[in-house]
Amino acid sequence: MFADNEAQLNRSKVFILQLATRTKAEIFTELVMFLLIGLIGVCGNFLVLLVISLTSSLRTISNFYVASLSAMELLLSLSIWIFIPEVVLKGTPTFGDAICQFVGFITAMLATGSIYSMALIAINRYFLMVKSNLHRKYFTKRNAYISIAVSWILAGNFPVSYMLLGNKFKFHPGKGVCIFDVTKLNLVHAFLTGFFNIQLPYLIISCCYFKIYQRVKEHNALLRHRGGGNGSGSGISAKEIKVTKLLFAIVLSYTICWTPVYVIDLVGVFLGQFFAPRLVYVFYSIVVGSTIAISPIIYGVFNRELKGEIVKLLKCKCCCFCNKFKVGVPVTTSNRRS
Repeated sequence: MFADNEAQLNRSKVFILQLATRTKAEIFTELVMFLLIGLIGVCGNFLVLLVISLTSSLRTISNFYVASLSAMELLLSLSIWIFIPEVVLKGTPTFGDAICQFVGFITAMLATGSIYSMALIAINRYFLMVKSNLHRKYFTKRNAYISIAVSWILAGNFPVSYMLLGNKFKFHPGKGVCIFDVTKLNLVHAFLTGFFNIQLPYLIISCCYFKIYQRVKEHNALLRHRGGGNGSGSGISAKEIKVTKLLFAIVLSYTICWTPVYVIDLVGVFLGQFFAPRLVYVFYSIVVGSTIAISPIIYGVFNRELKGEIVKLLKCKCCCFCNKFKVGVPVTTSNRRS
């Protein structure tokens, strides 16, 4: 916003040169990191979506919101897996401006949508744990579908407003992707998009989980007063408490990963798009990529019900593959004699 344009242009040229002249060790390290993150993100989120869609017991209102988050992360994973490795290998982008604009738009939209999805998950958990008498009334399948659709539409507010102001997404040689230029954001636009896409959703998430924490604390105190027991009549099951903890762990991991990203972009608004060394922006992309791989690990591995269905699905597919392989093996002479 206040950066010297000529200085930023010179820094950009330096970054482009650094990207093109990396050592083989640097190329290999960056490539392995992005491929690994992309692989976990694609496979993990795909399995979560597939299992939820195929298993009737998992098609709950809560899991609809989890599925929406997984869908956004799956698309983000695909964009990382498809475009970044080529840039890492060749040291320069080979795609045209149209693809650059598409990748920049979809990345900004899905990153915003992920935060909206976590806010919807938090609101749903709040009503389920604290206002259970209202949960069935408001959180019907129809309302869940509508709220998810609205969150996907509203997620486009930042990239749409950014482009309507006459700005274009540009390839950043440090981040390795086409992304918005922070120097093109004016104070009003930066404040509004930051408030509605980051601060407000996180305020809602924080309030919801704080209220849930208080409710669970009361629930545990009631159990201690009764001298143990199953807590029937308290309105909260041990299963729901565990699921809520897992979902909060996802929010916490997002917060830890995204905080340095927001700080880098915020400082960039005032100091320019290339104020830091290139390695800082490589770290930026790796951290952003890590968020899409963390949630399927947390929810898919530590949620027993979901993990059980994933393992069952994988075993079934492996058995089918083995059976097909056995059928395809030609019968030898020794087999005929026996």
